Amino acid sequence: MKITSGGYEVAYHGRVFAYGMNPIEIVLSEENDPLKFVFCIEQEPERNDFTTDIRLVRYNEVRIACVNFPRGKPTGNHDLIHLGVLNNRKLSLRYEVTINFDATAWALTFTFFAGEGVPGNE
Repeated sequence: MKITSGGYEVAYHGRVFAYGMNPIEIVLSEENDPLKFVFCIEQEPERNDFTTDIRLVRYNEVRIACVNFPRGKPTGNHDLIHLGVLNNRKLSLRYEVTINFDATAWALTFTFFAGEGVPGNE
């Protein structure tokens, strides 16, 4: 099966229901060097807005914190987030988070896209 959208090929996609409000870890298994993405929900009461905080924790681990996301309403990114390279192709992400109204659970819907090849990495 091959799925494409906007010229990008879908590499991985899914929907995960978190166990309570715990983080969700997604490991894109590759032979030599797996990439790990940790999605989590955070609250910062001193802020009036919501944001996504993306940080490289280790050379192969990215932490994506959804800060002050609204409850009961699917919220995510509109533009692709470009993450790097996987299998010599540019890797990008589109995601959506839904937090239950009572903030006892949340769900993540994600699509990792593989773009064009990266010159010199073949």
